[in-house]
Amino acid sequence: MTYDQLYEHIVHYVAHPHTTIVEHDKRRACLILGAFMEFIMDCDDASIDVNKIDLSYFMNEKLDEIEGK
Repeated sequence: MTYDQLYEHIVHYVAHPHTTIVEHDKRRACLILGAFMEFIMDCDDASIDVNKIDLSYFMNEKLDEIEGK
């Protein structure tokens, strides 16, 4: 996946459930990309192989919190 493709995915996730993309969706996507890049750099500094990181458990836990489960 290219950076542009990743950006487009994030923009659409941020805008969801709306289908019209507005400027603040794009700004939020940039903020998310920046935070994710910082996370990757921190992992690299700590000699953590980012290819072995699985965030699915963490994401599911956060979604459960949001949904009150």
